[in-house]
Amino acid sequence: MKWKRFILIILPVMLLLAGAALFYERETGRADNCFYGDVDYVSVLQWDGVVYQEDYASPAKEQIKGKRLGEISYRKADHQCPRDEMLDGDSTLLEAGTALYEVTGYKASARLWAGDRLFIARSNPEAVTLNDLLDIDGKISAVRFISGMDGTTRLMDFTPEAAELFIKEFPQLNYIPYELLYKETKSWVGDKYWLEIELKDGSALTIVYNTLSPSFNPSAYATPELAGLIEQQRKLIYTK
Repeated sequence: MKWKRFILIILPVMLLLAGAALFYERETGRADNCFYGDVDYVSVLQWDGVVYQEDYASPAKEQIKGKRLGEISYRKADHQCPRDEMLDGDSTLLEAGTALYEVTGYKASARLWAGDRLFIARSNPEAVTLNDLLDIDGKISAVRFISGMDGTTRLMDFTPEAAELFIKEFPQLNYIPYELLYKETKSWVGDKYWLEIELKDGSALTIVYNTLSPSFNPSAYATPELAGLIEQQRKLIYTK
């Protein structure tokens, strides 16, 4: 269960959903979109054109439910031959009828409650910046390196000066769909740093930084200034 939080980083949601049928075609010789064995779906849903992934970290108490927006109408896991395209109201694992709510303090395009489960936006065709995707501008309180082995062990907080710059610059980075980033960086190969962004409401976001093609997931290219800042802060781990 502990690895579910990181499935998006290892097998990005959009590529997983698009590639599953191709895998079965190659392995079985069948050209349909049917599955004839167990399928380990990532827990995602789509609403108003945005794809969200479930956040398995314990939600902060301040993240309370707001207005009811609708409900899940289709569950991929219920179908041996699910349709390819995700539509609004579709989910991979949530039961049909699961109510969807706003998260108080966040735009609905960034976070949703689905029943008692929190979902964070991972793909938004209307987003221009990372803040359009995540709605975190003015909400970040700390930035730190964490272990890529378990995704939780804290290694080092950014210095106050570095954190101030990161907090200012990161939400304004140009958002790029992960499929495009994956293609442009030849499968996003390269060494990775794992970071945690702590928010003022007590919740946190895990992000991954690629050192070979200075970029992030959630997906955006780093500015030269931000890339240099991250490398400078990383070196401090080994000088203590």
